[in-house]
Amino acid sequence: MMLLKKKLNLKINRLPIQMVLLILIIVAMAEFISVSFIIMNLLKSLNISPDNENIQLFMVEIVFINISMILLFGLIVMLVSRIFKKINNYAFYSCTTGLPNKNYMMNNLINEISSDREFAALISLDMDDFKAVNDTLGHLAGDELLKLAGERFENVVGAQDCVCHIGGDEFLFFIKSVRNQAQTEQMAKKILGLFGEPFYVNGSKVDYVSASLGIALMPKDGTDFQTLYNCSDDAMYMSKKLGKSSYTFYDENMSLNLYEETIKKKEIKEGIKQKEFKVYYQPKYSNDGQLTGAEALARWVKGDNTVILPSEFIEFAEKNGLIVAITDLILEEVCTDILSWIEKGESDFIISINITSQHITNRKLIRTLMEKIESFHVPAEYLEFEITESMVIEDFNKAVENIVLLKSYGIRVSMDDFGTGYSSLNYLKSLPIDIIKIDKSFIDSVSYNEKDKVLLENIIHLAHGFQLKVIAEGIENEDQLKILKEMQCDMFQGYHFGRPVNKGDFERMFLENKE
Repeated sequence: MMLLKKKLNLKINRLPIQMVLLILIIVAMAEFISVSFIIMNLLKSLNISPDNENIQLFMVEIVFINISMILLFGLIVMLVSRIFKKINNYAFYSCTTGLPNKNYMMNNLINEISSDREFAALISLDMDDFKAVNDTLGHLAGDELLKLAGERFENVVGAQDCVCHIGGDEFLFFIKSVRNQAQTEQMAKKILGLFGEPFYVNGSKVDYVSASLGIALMPKDGTDFQTLYNCSDDAMYMSKKLGKSSYTFYDENMSLNLYEETIKKKEIKEGIKQKEFKVYYQPKYSNDGQLTGAEALARWVKGDNTVILPSEFIEFAEKNGLIVAITDLILEEVCTDILSWIEKGESDFIISINITSQHITNRKLIRTLMEKIESFHVPAEYLEFEITESMVIEDFNKAVENIVLLKSYGIRVSMDDFGTGYSSLNYLKSLPIDIIKIDKSFIDSVSYNEKDKVLLENIIHLAHGFQLKVIAEGIENEDQLKILKEMQCDMFQGYHFGRPVNKGDFERMFLENKE
């Protein structure tokens, strides 16, 4: 009996709510009709004639009530159906794109993948530079772009395929219309190609958003949803790492690489917490041989005194959102050192600090830097911020605005790695900078390459024409120094003068012998 009750409950639980309501309505109507017959039989037993006017009126009312109940119950079923349809839409479909959402994926796609052992592909998509749409055009515009993208996705996949909007700018494709890896690759190219045409959002042209795809194949990479999803997600992050706007098939080595990156990220976070990122100073000299200051370079000095060079952590920190915190540590140490040197009677020196693309395009971060400097009471004339051409290219107008803001505080701004980009000369007249730093790649060959020599001489001449100072970095020998002095280069930096050293060595080797 107990087993039968459990089975009955299970069957009832699986019935749609509309069916349950309909059953209840039928039961209620049957009960009402049964009561009506009971009343009729009671009247007969009392010898009351059915032809009686009151009895006939009673019968008409019973029929009317039954019809009313049928209509009412029908209306209730219709309303409940509509309500549950809306609830179902909210629960299983994205309000932004109208596509199936994560709940749909968890409740339907999982079962579909688990029951299907044929060849198929799960593709994770994450939009590149989508944040720029929200930042510049607003979140409503961002939602509109997601909707437009969703429509394009639906048009490119097959009838048996499924596209899900799992949240934010992330989408998931379950592709069953392909039969092998080559066809899957063609599908990935079609999806990426959808971003080749610009989106028009509220009258604004958006042509800078692309996508990174990660592809997991079934059954090669897995036969259950969670395994396939993890694989496609790992592959998608690898696409972003390789330069965005690309697709990557999952490889088992990716999980190991991502694990190593996770460990490295954790170590850097701990290093920031323990203030292991220290400043090393590399001296700068003027054309007449006077020490003018130094560039503050970051070094990761671990607990065991192992020194990690910037090439091993800077780019990684930038990609993982940690570089701003490292820059803050460097700025704090530089401000502390500057105050220490001023108290010792040092003056007429400038310390340059490298800031990031996140700073130069974000006014809030610029203000945060200035607030930190002001909290240390460091005079602005002792500081210089270095930027690169690649930072400026990301958003030229914002970069100009923020450079102007820095200069309003009295901070000098220099462009590092000058000459390595394709538009450098245009920046000489457009950017409100103070100094250009000629890249080491030009300096290396200046003593034997006549063309590089002519190019350098003209760059210095042009810069001086725009009232800019010029510093040559990467000076390694006397010949290079002599040639650049003859060209009237203003300042010099490189191993010929000294390698980057910690504060104590910088004071001993350079500041104490300044004269």
